[in-house]
Amino acid sequence: FLSPIRTTFLFLFSNLPEYSAAIPGFPASYAAILRLKSSYSSSAINSKNRQRPSYPAMGSIFSPDWHGSPQPYHPPTNPEQFPEAFKHEEGVDYGPVFIQEPDHVIFPMDSDEKKVSLSCQARGNPAPTYRWLRNGTEIDIETDYRYSVIEGSLIINNPSEIKDAGQYQCFSTNVFGSILSREATLQFAYLGNFSGRTRSAVSVREGQGVVLMCSPPLHSPEIIYSWVFNAFPSFVAEDSRRFISQETGNLYISKVQPSDVGSYICLVKNTVTNARVLSPPTPLTLRTDGVMGEYEPKIEVHFPYTVTAAKGSTVKMECFALGNPVPTISWRKVNGPNPSKARLRKSQAVLEIPNVQLEDAGTYECKAENSRGRNVFRGQLQVYTYPHWTERLNDTQLDSGDQLRWECRASGKPRPTYRWLRNGIPLWPE
Repeated sequence: FLSPIRTTFLFLFSNLPEYSAAIPGFPASYAAILRLKSSYSSSAINSKNRQRPSYPAMGSIFSPDWHGSPQPYHPPTNPEQFPEAFKHEEGVDYGPVFIQEPDHVIFPMDSDEKKVSLSCQARGNPAPTYRWLRNGTEIDIETDYRYSVIEGSLIINNPSEIKDAGQYQCFSTNVFGSILSREATLQFAYLGNFSGRTRSAVSVREGQGVVLMCSPPLHSPEIIYSWVFNAFPSFVAEDSRRFISQETGNLYISKVQPSDVGSYICLVKNTVTNARVLSPPTPLTLRTDGVMGEYEPKIEVHFPYTVTAAKGSTVKMECFALGNPVPTISWRKVNGPNPSKARLRKSQAVLEIPNVQLEDAGTYECKAENSRGRNVFRGQLQVYTYPHWTERLNDTQLDSGDQLRWECRASGKPRPTYRWLRNGIPLWPE
């Protein structure tokens, strides 16, 4: 027995074991409405006295453990785009359909704006109501004055990272159905201060390589690193001999010269708030017990053994070595030619591949070489694609007792898996 109108949601997400350590599920969703024809019972569909079904408490609503950046779902916002069954019947009843789902939000903790908003809007007849979940648990709007729901959107006053950071979902319902939105992450942006502890001097021989540690403060999200030499704003210039890793934040000098003696300060900048903080100085001095002889390259910083990247993104892989003489860095794709669009940055210490595609995946090799020898590092670039619908669900109207068959298809790498929900509740195979 089928109730007159129900909203069925298909969630699609990509997740395979060989990617699971680096790539979370990336869900995409699409909703369709199943409606029984009026011959079933016109009064059951249009009567104002229809019996309202009971819905489970939100504590029992299934909230999948999905993370990452969802593929956006774009439902129709123009009435002309709605299904034929609804378009030609004035006042027809139907379950909720999302017009807008919540997006990821990064909230600066030092913002003058003391509230954050997560958007949600759905269309339905009767007009749907809204509830919100945080990390799978319903938010009690009634008992916490900081929360309010305005036209579907969740407003959080005086947001706190401890209380409010997490994964949010919008649950929209009316008598004819319920839908559960994709997850949206609320993240807080901040940049702490460096420890005020005095840093010990680093003493090396002339000709020796050295690594100066940044040891950045707590921060969220990413930060940009640079180094100041002796006094602000005299910044360290990167070249074949000096390299600042944007992965570790450390300053690498492949072969120290007398001109390098001085005081070094790590400067970090938050990419969201633009806040900057300076580390205590690290003195670099030369030892007096001789000059370092020549030695073969030693790769001190390199890209991970496995690099994962979304199709269309920009990949940056780092490789830098200490050595005397100063090593030269070269790159190659082991299982094919280097991508023609690839660019070498920072005296070849960074390989940059813009708009990465599936054919760019493979094994990459960084080679550091000087007159005393060579050193090689290899790692794997894996390129994934978000799930993409190739065949979508269509809203369907049936007679009572008819058989329903819905089929959908999607492409993606890793191969997508599928999960069905009816009114926000999972449909498990019989």
